[in-house]
Amino acid sequence: MNDINQKARRGIKLLFGRQILLQIFTFAGGVVLARILTPAQFGLYAIATFLVALLAMIGDFGLAPSFIQRKEELTERDLCIGFTLQLILTTCIVVVLLISAPILAHFYPMAPPETIWLIRALALSLYLTSWRSMSALQLERHLEYNRLAVIEVVEVVAFQGTAVLLALMGLGVWSLVWATLFRGVIGTSLVYMAAPWAIKLAYDKTIAREILRFGIPFQLQNIFNSASYWVTPTLVATFIGPQAVGYLTWASSNGKKPLMLVDNVMRVSFPHLSRIQDDMAEVERILLRYLTFLLLASGVWFAVLCVAGHPLVYLIYSSKWTPAVPALVLYALCLQGDVVSFTVTVGLNAVGKVASVARIYAIRAIANIALSIPLIFLMGFIAVPLVYAIVIAVTNLWLTSCLGIRATFRMISGLAWIIVPTAGSIIAGSLVLRLFSSPALQAVSSAIISFLVYALIAILIGPEWARETIKSKVRRQLAGISAKAAAALE
Repeated sequence: MNDINQKARRGIKLLFGRQILLQIFTFAGGVVLARILTPAQFGLYAIATFLVALLAMIGDFGLAPSFIQRKEELTERDLCIGFTLQLILTTCIVVVLLISAPILAHFYPMAPPETIWLIRALALSLYLTSWRSMSALQLERHLEYNRLAVIEVVEVVAFQGTAVLLALMGLGVWSLVWATLFRGVIGTSLVYMAAPWAIKLAYDKTIAREILRFGIPFQLQNIFNSASYWVTPTLVATFIGPQAVGYLTWASSNGKKPLMLVDNVMRVSFPHLSRIQDDMAEVERILLRYLTFLLLASGVWFAVLCVAGHPLVYLIYSSKWTPAVPALVLYALCLQGDVVSFTVTVGLNAVGKVASVARIYAIRAIANIALSIPLIFLMGFIAVPLVYAIVIAVTNLWLTSCLGIRATFRMISGLAWIIVPTAGSIIAGSLVLRLFSSPALQAVSSAIISFLVYALIAILIGPEWARETIKSKVRRQLAGISAKAAAALE
């Protein structure tokens, strides 16, 4: 048990370090692209990506999580059978996309004719995902994130560098498409080199049935969860247009930026919790610790954007993106619900409650779409994050109850204190914001004060175990720095 926990902690540290590098490259590339490309071009790319990803999700069967969650060790034959199933389904999906691209584009009357070829080009990237998965799942199953972390940094650098270069050359939305394909080729090649396996076709009815028994409910869960996000590339794209899609896509991407950190933790926590699934008390303890640190990180992000969002966007991205600031702040609020949803879902999946999660996600998606339809016509695109925030807050209570009523109350009581630093930092930052008229001074001063007040309150009122964890990490870092300094002086 201790060895598994240590490997999980090491994996999270590696992915956090990698994420810092990724955020630097992503932020720099995103700013350049946002200044070169228009919201409509971002929206067009989002529409094409959505259509390809939608059919890819329908054709997927949860192969990777099925293999990661399995208690028995994987064999080469298991990998070959999984690859064969995935290759067959991927080929079917690619053929469907190539043929039906004109029909799919027809659903978006405001989109330009090039949408057809955008869809077809992105469809080819599905093969890269399929070929990559066999190697990647082996690394994740054994919590070997050191090689994955390096590869994913290279992928992001390849994407951002290619996209920026092509955008500067005037390729518009195609700069994002070619960058996506280039990233896929680089990433697939590097992952296979890190975890090679004998590529060949094979089939076994018993193994295939075992894969599908876990994988299909898991994939249905992913589809239902993603359905909550379909409002933007369907209803908004059809009735308001690509520009509104661009605003919402940009706002969601930046408002939920820490979700990338959450995703890294969840990648480690799924195999981690799967290995200890027979000890529910330990699963609950680990989940509470994950939630505490992740909600703290997402809380300070929301507080800073709530106070300094408008001047920051004006300075960094230019005035053409300021109409999306209200949606940006709402998506940052939604981030809190996503953190709870993702973390609890991983815990439930790890202990085998996949069907229960899929059922809740299905109802969440239906409620989100049903409420969004009338409100989009009444309020415009701002209705999308507003409805999502309400729906995810309600359904998260239901989701957490699957761990047990007592466990739910223990988690709520153990996390409620995070509201205090969030509220305190927003109040302090708002007061400082009023002191200046310059957007630059407003952005910098209010963001710094919000962050400092949040950190101070969190340290003062946070649980003892969290404070001790932070103190021990700081002491270790300072000891390491002191040792390096002493070595340098010798």
